[in-house]
Amino acid sequence: MFKPSKYNFLIETSDNHLLLYNSRTSAFAAVPLEFSGDIQYLLTNPSRGTEKDEEIIKNLETGGFLIKPDIDELRKIRKVYDDYKNDGKKVILTMLASEACNFNCPYCFTYDKRGLNMTPWVYDAALKYLQKSINKDSQIKINWFGGEPTLAHDNIISFSNRLNQLTSERKLKKPIYTMVTNGYLMTVDKFESYVEAGIKNFQITLDGPESFHNKTRSLSNGRETFQTIWNNLVTIKSVKPNFEMSIRVNFLANMRQEIYDLTNKFASVFGADERFGIYFRPVYNFETNRQDICAMKDSICSMAEGLQMQLEYDLHAMEVLSKYRKKSAMPNPIPRAIPAWCETEKQSSWIIGADGLLFKCDTYVGRKEQAAGKINMDGEIERFQGAYKWDTDIYTAKIENCIKCKLLPLCQGGCPRLRMEGKKSCHLNEPYLKEILLKAHATHMNPQLNVAYN
Repeated sequence: MFKPSKYNFLIETSDNHLLLYNSRTSAFAAVPLEFSGDIQYLLTNPSRGTEKDEEIIKNLETGGFLIKPDIDELRKIRKVYDDYKNDGKKVILTMLASEACNFNCPYCFTYDKRGLNMTPWVYDAALKYLQKSINKDSQIKINWFGGEPTLAHDNIISFSNRLNQLTSERKLKKPIYTMVTNGYLMTVDKFESYVEAGIKNFQITLDGPESFHNKTRSLSNGRETFQTIWNNLVTIKSVKPNFEMSIRVNFLANMRQEIYDLTNKFASVFGADERFGIYFRPVYNFETNRQDICAMKDSICSMAEGLQMQLEYDLHAMEVLSKYRKKSAMPNPIPRAIPAWCETEKQSSWIIGADGLLFKCDTYVGRKEQAAGKINMDGEIERFQGAYKWDTDIYTAKIENCIKCKLLPLCQGGCPRLRMEGKKSCHLNEPYLKEILLKAHATHMNPQLNVAYN
């Protein structure tokens, strides 16, 4: 009746458990080692199970560890990707309301800022494009990005209200809005106006605690920014409507204790407010002609170092936040299957520059030679020749290393930009996955085998 999944991972722990993880279903469980022989036998010989094994086999099937003989798992994984890539029902526009910025971060990959605020005709053209592209089944998602989007506050509110009116008149789903901002200009009054316009999902970045943050995220004139951002977050906490505020913490290799201290500070102020989340990312050395990044290059993490530290900080955040909120509202480091690496791979996703140039990847913003097209005044999109290179994926290109990898469901081939540039796109490997699962188990994140899987 069954066969074992190709995407199973089995790990024995030092506390006498067998961990089961399936990368296609993201099921994760632990069973006492005394039963591991039975589990491993059934995973290898599912057809030889007896009546007493029926419940275990049912749970193994629920988690995707055992599958029906006619199931083609690779085909299912590819279908998830293809459905996401080609689904025109969800239209995603990342709007660069301002390609200028009031910050001067040395590692910024959009360092060649064109200093433009989005011109009125581009907003009009984007609205016309949406009018032509959507129907009753459509879901519009608008990502406000930059530069620094809050430099164009009034235009963001105006466009959002116009789009809200359009979808209301046509009885369509309400648009989903997100905003990535440095938070410096995010006063409580501005924040409330964004929420009122329908923007409910925000990301604000801190470069660690105040002493580090002020060195790398200063204003263009060199003035410090941490305390203003933190005060803005504290006042935003008083806003009553629902929203999601993600605090992204960038870190360098020499900041361990400081990151712990910042996480503890976050928990003491925002721990009981589940609208606020925190996650961690290493600073990577994106290609740049700027010389000021050289002063910090020795502190920039390698990929392996960054992933190790990111996991450590995620687990610490879980520990300190567990005093304030339920487990489901805490950061979860266990990798989950994804439809695609990022929105870049979606056919109906575009980044609209302030002057109407279109990009597929935010790391290319401002580089005219990397533009994928442009939006015309009538709302029509003109694709440049460079846009078509984004249509190739690991399946159509038949990249065997990816297709045969047991981690494929977790990355879908990884970053498409890196692949196109001939660089390694893997961000995961099996030893790192094993470490994640062992540490997650140590913090009691896994259910027992007889508990329903997510």
